[in-house]
Amino acid sequence: MRNPKKLSVMLIAVVLTVVLAVTLCACVTGDDLDEINSETGKVSSGNNSSNAEIVYNQYTVNTATGAPAENATSYTEVIEAVQTSVVLISISTDLNTAPSAAGAGVFYGSVEGEDASMIITCCHVVEDAAIIKVTVNDGDLDSSNDVILDATVIGMDDDQDIAVLKVAGTGYNYATCRDISASPYLLGEDATAIGNPLGAGITVTKGIISGIERSVKLDGVTMTLLQTDAAVNGGNSGGALFDSNGYLIGIVNAKTTGSAIDGVGYAIPISTAKHVADSIISTAGKPEYNGLGYIEGKIRLGVSIAQINKSTVESNFPQIGTLAPKDNEYYYYVSEVTPYGSIARSDSAGAITEGSLITGVTVDGLERRFTDAYTIETMLAEAEIGDVVTFHIITVTATSTRIFGPTTYTYTESAVDITMYQYVYGFAG
Repeated sequence: MRNPKKLSVMLIAVVLTVVLAVTLCACVTGDDLDEINSETGKVSSGNNSSNAEIVYNQYTVNTATGAPAENATSYTEVIEAVQTSVVLISISTDLNTAPSAAGAGVFYGSVEGEDASMIITCCHVVEDAAIIKVTVNDGDLDSSNDVILDATVIGMDDDQDIAVLKVAGTGYNYATCRDISASPYLLGEDATAIGNPLGAGITVTKGIISGIERSVKLDGVTMTLLQTDAAVNGGNSGGALFDSNGYLIGIVNAKTTGSAIDGVGYAIPISTAKHVADSIISTAGKPEYNGLGYIEGKIRLGVSIAQINKSTVESNFPQIGTLAPKDNEYYYYVSEVTPYGSIARSDSAGAITEGSLITGVTVDGLERRFTDAYTIETMLAEAEIGDVVTFHIITVTATSTRIFGPTTYTYTESAVDITMYQYVYGFAG
C-alpha cells in the first residue's frame, strides 16, 4: 500500500462545537471521533460509559409489524412514511457541559405496561455520555415543533456496536425490521440512509447495497457489515438504512475514508442489530448489573492484546532467551486492561497488567499453548460463566544502575487464576 493514499475506517458519530455551523471541521478533527487505521487496527478514543439512573424492572417491547409504507406509490412517499422513525441524538460527556457529540437512532418499539419506548443506536454514539437528549422528528421542516426527550441507556454491546435507549412516551413511528431469513439482502438493491450528518438534522441519502457480509475491523473487533454507497458522514451513526419498501435493513455505523476513497459506508445488518437489542432488552433491569442489559453467556477478558510470534518477542524483549515461544507458538502482549472484563473483575485483578505477556492457559487441568489452532478466542468460545482459567504470564521488569548504563531485563513467570464472568459492557462489578 502506498503511504500517500492512507485508508482508514472510522465510526461516524460527529463531535459538535458550540456553533453547529462549524461541525464540518469538528467531524474530521474532534477527539471523540473514533478513527481506525486499516493497517494497524488501532483505535484512538476514550471509552468509559456513564449512565443515567436506571429503574430495576424487566422489559417487554412491542415492535412494529406489517408493511411500513403500504400505500406509498413513490420513493418520496416511502421516505415520508419512515423518516419520523429516525431520531436525532446529542450527548454531553459532563453533567455541566453543552452537547459535545451527535448521532442518530431508530424507534424500535413500545414498552409493555409503561409509557415508554425503546430506541436502537450505536454503542459508540452514547458510551461516553453523561446526558443523552433525543429529538423526535415530526416530519415538519419547522424544528421549533420538535420534541426533545431525556434518554437512559438500557444496555450496550461494544463488540457489535449496538446500544438500546429508553425514552418516555409511546405512539411513535416504530421502524419495521425486515425479516432477513425470509427476504435476504440482494446485492445492488436500493438502500436509503436517514441520519444526522454533521449534526445538521434529519438527512436522506440514497444508494444501493454494494456489499454483503463485509469483514471490517473496528476497535480491534472484526464485524460483519453491509456496505453501501449511500452517502454517510459523521452523525449518521445509529441512524437507519432502509430498503425500497421502507423496511429497516441496517443501522449505519462506519465509513472508509482516504484520499482516493468515496462512497464506502457500512451498516450493522438488522438481523444482528435486532438480536443484540432483543438480548439487551430481555436481560435489562437486574440489580446485580446496575440494570444494564447484556448478551447472555457472553464472556470477555477485558484486555487489548496483540498476538506476537517468536521473532517479535525476541526483537522486543531483550535477554528473554529460552522463555521465548517456540517457532509454531504465540504469546499475547497486553496493552490495556479495561474495567468491564473478567480479568478486572477477578479476585486476581492487578496480576495481569499492561505489558504482561500471556503465554498460555490451563483449562480443566490441561495446559495449552497458543498456536494457529488454539487462540484466546478459541478458549473464550469454549469457556462457560463460572469457569476458572489459569493464565500463565510473564511479567517484564527493566532496570538500570545508572542514567546511561545498560538496561537489565528480568522476566518473572507466574500463574494467575481468572474466573470467567458474564460480560456486561458498562458494568465494572
